[in-house]
Amino acid sequence: MIRRLVIAGVALALVGCSSEVSRVGPTTLVAPSTTAVPDTSAAPRQTVAPEPGSAGADGAGDVLFPTAGNGGYDVQSYDITLSWDPASGTIEETVEIVALATQSLSQFNLDLLALDVAGVQVDGATASFSRTEAELVIDPPEDLVDGSTFTTMIELSGVPGETESGGWLRGPNGGALALGEPDGAAGWFPVNDHPSDKAIYTLTVTAPSELTVASNGVLSDKVVDGSTTTWTYTNTQPQASYLTALAIGDYQIVDGGTSASGVPIRNVFPTDRVDELTSAFARQPQTIDAFEQRFGPYPFEVYGALVADGLDFPWALEIQTMSVFGAFVVGGGDPDDDWVIAHELAHQWFGDSVSLEQWNDIWLNEGFASYAEQLWAESQQPGLDLTQRIRDELAAAPSRLVAALNEPLTSVTAEPGGLFIATVYIRGSYLLHALRLEIGDDDFQTLLLEWTATYRNGNASTADFIALAEETSGEQLDDLFDRWLNATTMPDEFGSG
Repeated sequence: MIRRLVIAGVALALVGCSSEVSRVGPTTLVAPSTTAVPDTSAAPRQTVAPEPGSAGADGAGDVLFPTAGNGGYDVQSYDITLSWDPASGTIEETVEIVALATQSLSQFNLDLLALDVAGVQVDGATASFSRTEAELVIDPPEDLVDGSTFTTMIELSGVPGETESGGWLRGPNGGALALGEPDGAAGWFPVNDHPSDKAIYTLTVTAPSELTVASNGVLSDKVVDGSTTTWTYTNTQPQASYLTALAIGDYQIVDGGTSASGVPIRNVFPTDRVDELTSAFARQPQTIDAFEQRFGPYPFEVYGALVADGLDFPWALEIQTMSVFGAFVVGGGDPDDDWVIAHELAHQWFGDSVSLEQWNDIWLNEGFASYAEQLWAESQQPGLDLTQRIRDELAAAPSRLVAALNEPLTSVTAEPGGLFIATVYIRGSYLLHALRLEIGDDDFQTLLLEWTATYRNGNASTADFIALAEETSGEQLDDLFDRWLNATTMPDEFGSG
């Protein structure tokens, strides 16, 4: 996510079933004997009863958001089918969730903030359910065995909900936009809404034919049926729930070119802004090329950007394979657009492919994406002195921002506005530059490549990053990380030049 901030002309992005197996023992050859052999053919077979199920936790154990996500299972895939009625603002929805039980379950929860649930089935059998605050509580007809895979089908309808971070937003021209970090997904489908439980997504949406539908991944099917059209998007690589988005509106899907490595770019722009925005996003292929040199191969099948039709929120979000920008975050010939676009693209590696284990490590997302802006500048200006560039930024920073950078990276909170604070963007990026100066360019470059390769399509923590940095460099780095993560004043390590 980014929020626009300009310092001395430099734009900074802040912003089941079970089966019985018959076991037959091996044949044993025995020498003839006159000793009587006991007859055991009628001895009963010993069986072990499965452990009785218990309720899965109503949270994933996040330090900041303890009720976000749920415990007891690991989602493998979501298959979401919905139809959108712009006149009433309602959806009809069916969600199939395939999950692996990580304990014996008599009950499990999904996060759901809105919509009416008509029915639930688990492995084809009707399941009872209840609603409590933001939880859908499901009681399967039989306990789910630890290690088994089970399928949950949920029928829903109604008006999807908004959250402080987004959710389902109504747009102009009969449109809608569904997104939101950290908890927007639960506003429009039942979900294990925590980044630690990544899954594969398929989204099938029926909407009026005059509207365009866009979502994550590849457009795998499009069927026109008179007044309605059904669009299917498939994403074959694991994705965190908050990185799932859906846009419906007066859009045009625009070919944005292809990177040198063959990554296709498809952008989604409001039809009345296609020329302006095509120009603003023209350098996406070159930015992918530059970042692949630093971060390794682009981690997904496709990339692109969506600029929201008429929704003027002042931020952008790194939706997996399709970054979303508020209507006026980019465009209009703003020379700072390049940095905002680069920031969101970098998140495809940092945040999307390598995702958080806990929300209090948000600096791993935003610090890396903000430092990627500096690396993009370095790629465009050979010989650029990034240390001096940072000195200049700090010298020009208003006192309010300097004070904000004194907040430790560990000071994020679950309060509104307490997660995406300036320090996780700017101080986080400066930490990475301090680390680069400490271990040297070669080891730093190796670290970037190892980080994105080791945790590709997975989750990681600050502790994981420190351990990898020390392993890569052969240096003890506890003091450096302690200063930058925890000190109540930002380290003064770049000097005045």
